[in-house]
Amino acid sequence: MTTVIKNASQLLTLTGKNLGIVENGSVIINDGKISTIIQNSKFKIQNSKTIDAHNCVVMPGFIDCHTHLVFAGTRENEFSMRLEGKTYKQILKSGGGILQTVRATRQASERELFKLAQSRLDQLIKWGTTTVEIKSGYGLDTANELKILRVIKKLQKANQNRITIISTFMAAHAVPPDITKPNYIKKIIKEMIPKVAHAKLAQFCDVFCENFVFNATDSKKILLTAKKFGLIPKLHADEIESSGGAEIAGQVKAISAEHLLYPSDKGLKAMKKNNVIAVLLPGTTMFLKSKQIPPIDKMRKLGLTIALGSDYNPGTCMIYQMPIIIALGCLLYNLSLTEAIRGATINSAKALGLDKNIGTIQKGKDADLIILDVPDFRHIPYQFGKNLVKTVIKKGKVVYSVPAK
Repeated sequence: MTTVIKNASQLLTLTGKNLGIVENGSVIINDGKISTIIQNSKFKIQNSKTIDAHNCVVMPGFIDCHTHLVFAGTRENEFSMRLEGKTYKQILKSGGGILQTVRATRQASERELFKLAQSRLDQLIKWGTTTVEIKSGYGLDTANELKILRVIKKLQKANQNRITIISTFMAAHAVPPDITKPNYIKKIIKEMIPKVAHAKLAQFCDVFCENFVFNATDSKKILLTAKKFGLIPKLHADEIESSGGAEIAGQVKAISAEHLLYPSDKGLKAMKKNNVIAVLLPGTTMFLKSKQIPPIDKMRKLGLTIALGSDYNPGTCMIYQMPIIIALGCLLYNLSLTEAIRGATINSAKALGLDKNIGTIQKGKDADLIILDVPDFRHIPYQFGKNLVKTVIKKGKVVYSVPAK
C-alpha cells in the first residue's frame, strides 16, 4: 500500500543545514520508506491511502537520545529540597538522588518495571517521539542491571512497530553504598560488561563522569573496556562541575558527550576532532535550577553538532515531551529554533548512529513522521504547553492519531 501525505502547509525536511522547508508539500511513502517529496498536491496515485495535512506541519518524528525511562518510585521530595537550597551533591550524600531510585527499582519486578515503562512510552508516542534511547543505571549490581536491560529488550519487542528503542548500559551511574568504588568498577569491568555484551542487551555504554562519582580516569577505564566488548561509548560529562569528561569523550571516541555545562575548551576541541556529538539537556538545567548553561557560542564556533535530549528521569527531569525540550533549548540555552529542531531530530539521530535511516524527510529513509495541527513550525515553542501532535507515523503506518471531534 502506498501512503500519500498531501497539502502540508509546511514540510520540514531537515535536509541541508537548515529546516529544508517545502511549502504546500506532499510525501509519498512506499513499504515504510519515503519515496518522493513533491511541492504541490495536484496529483493522484491509484490504490493509495491519503492523509490530508491541510493547514498542518509535517516533519520527522522526534528522536530522544537521552532518557532513564525504566525506573520505579518517585522523588518529588527532592524537588522541595532543592527549593529549600539543597544541592545535587547534598541530596545524593544524604542517601537520596539516584540511590533512592535504585532502592525502589531493585524492589520492583520485571513485570512491574515493564508496565510502568510501557505507560511512559505510550505518552512519548502521543507527543511525537518515534525513537528513544533508554539507559539502565538504577540497579547498580549485576542482577538488577541485567533486569533493567531485559525490561528494555522486552519493550523493544513489544513496541517494534510503534517506536524504536535503543538500549544503553549504565551501571556506572553511581557507587552503591555497600561496596567500595574500586571494587565496584572492577565488578563493572570484569562481570557486568561481559554479561551485557554476551547477551546483546545494549548497544551503548554510558558513564556518569564527575569528580565525586566516576572521575576521568575511572570513566576512561570503563569505556575502553566496553569498546573491547563492542559497546559504543557515551558519556555524562561535566554536568555538576568541570571533570574532564569532554576530554575523555574525545579520547575514547565516544559517539556523544551529554550535559556539558562545564566542559573545558580543550575538551570541546577534543570532541570536535573526534566527531563527538554534544547532547544538551535543558530540562535538567531547569529542574536543578542551575545558573550555568553550556558554552553554546564556543560550540558553534568549533562547529560541534548539537543534539537535544529530555533526560527523562525521576529525580532531575520529569519532562518527556520533546516539544517542551525544544522550547527550553531556545529559552534557557539561547538556541535558535532551527538549532533546537535539528537537535531533536537529525542531530539526535546522529547521537544514536541512526542518521542514515531517520531524522530527515529524504528518499529512502524510514517514514517516521509526525503531523502537527498548526500551519507554521514556530508554534512548536510558542505553544509548548499544548500537545500539537495530530498524527504519528512509524515506518509508514499510523501509530497514533488524535480522535476526530
